[in-house]
Amino acid sequence: MNVDGFLAWLEETAPATAVRETPWAYPITESAHLIGLALMVGAIAVFDLRLLGLPRRLPVSALAGHALPWSRAGFGLVALSGLLLFAANATQVAHNTAFQVKVLLIAAAGLNILLFHTGPFRDVRDWDDAERAPGSARAAAIVSLVTWPTVIICGRLIAYV
Repeated sequence: MNVDGFLAWLEETAPATAVRETPWAYPITESAHLIGLALMVGAIAVFDLRLLGLPRRLPVSALAGHALPWSRAGFGLVALSGLLLFAANATQVAHNTAFQVKVLLIAAAGLNILLFHTGPFRDVRDWDDAERAPGSARAAAIVSLVTWPTVIICGRLIAYV
């Protein structure tokens, strides 16, 4: 099966058909997607701002313990609702430039998270209470603060491109 065949199959699955053809299913799924984005990106932004030095008196690990579970929960909601939204119109959306850029940015953001958690965050005890996080942690925060809002912008542009 080629990519277009897979997309056509995905679009005809029961969940995709339900989202596309059931009144209110698409807007409810889209609303869930936006709520998930708010949870995920909001928690990530607060954490990233701490890595950049705001607020300075809060230990990074303490904030991580509060913010990162919310970002994970938001990600779960975003991933599930996003897959449903994509599947509902997979043959069109997959060829949309804004969607393609969005997917690439999500991959870049995921790589940034992986590099942060396997890099500077492994040694967080060494700089947990420091006013300035290491340069690699600050760089990851900047990449994150640029990438996630751009993902959201690309998501909004899907309907218009």
